[in-house]
Amino acid sequence: MQNFSSLARWAIPFSLALCTCNAGAVPPAVNLPNGLNLGGTSFLDGFGGQPGDLALQGYYSYTHSTVMRTENGDSSPLFNQPKVTSSAYIFQTLYQFPTTTKVMGGSPGLDLMIPVVNLNASFAPPPPGPGLSLQPIGSGVGDITAGLFVQWDPALVDGNPFFVARAEVFAMMPTGRYSPRADMNIGNNQWALGAMVATTFLLGPKWEVSLRPQYVYSFKNTDPASSLPLDPWVADTQAGQAASINFAASYKAAQWLRIGLNGYYLRQLTDDQINGQTLRGSRETALGFGPGFMADVGKSDKVWLNLYRETSVRNRFSNDAVATLRWIHIF
Repeated sequence: MQNFSSLARWAIPFSLALCTCNAGAVPPAVNLPNGLNLGGTSFLDGFGGQPGDLALQGYYSYTHSTVMRTENGDSSPLFNQPKVTSSAYIFQTLYQFPTTTKVMGGSPGLDLMIPVVNLNASFAPPPPGPGLSLQPIGSGVGDITAGLFVQWDPALVDGNPFFVARAEVFAMMPTGRYSPRADMNIGNNQWALGAMVATTFLLGPKWEVSLRPQYVYSFKNTDPASSLPLDPWVADTQAGQAASINFAASYKAAQWLRIGLNGYYLRQLTDDQINGQTLRGSRETALGFGPGFMADVGKSDKVWLNLYRETSVRNRFSNDAVATLRWIHIF
């Protein structure tokens, strides 16, 4: 059975969107939702199961950051020697309906993902002048994601699989741990809707290329967070719309092993808002790239290891190291 994967990636995209407020006011942080799939899926991404299949997937993801990037890509002077780490355990269940009825020519299914996250952050004492010492919330359950997908059968060329795809629409629900008195939260305290298409092109018996474009729309957070008192005029925040793509290419080095390169690119399409007012220059971008490995460890089990380092980062913490270990078992 081939890879039966879907949305699963926990990142730490904490951007600080500063606005012009009243004297002495503290602006809230506005950032893209935690839990975006940035590099969580890679090789053979478009493949799935058969009608009636149940798949359990587990992820362990670790990220480490030591710099906050500004709109120009420079190190932010507001943070003094930051160290931010995130460890996430993600439990995912995917079920493909046992029916021969097709939806848009493919087989429908359900996707449910529950993350458990631990956040750690430390900062050196701020130098003379402006400096921030942010308060993370610690550990807890993140926002649950539920989706509906359609898995298509592989398209054949001369009797051999050449292209396969899966499409999904999903909702990120505000169920995660959240405190309006914390600067770094696990939950988003907002709804988000998204869509993705996972595709794989088989380029001969050993090579493959996989692409996963995604789009996310975030709704308003009506209880913005900050460890310091916010200006009373702040009623809500809203992160901008965002698009991203996971990309990967692998070579079948052995019957049980694939090796290759994988990456992701994130680009925020619209500016963040506070009380409906646009925050100019608040859009986030990031590019991650690194090696990856995939192993068949049994008839129904597969394991992936993907490593990344980010560059071209804007308006967010830049991850010096990202590692994702993923396992899937299909019943």
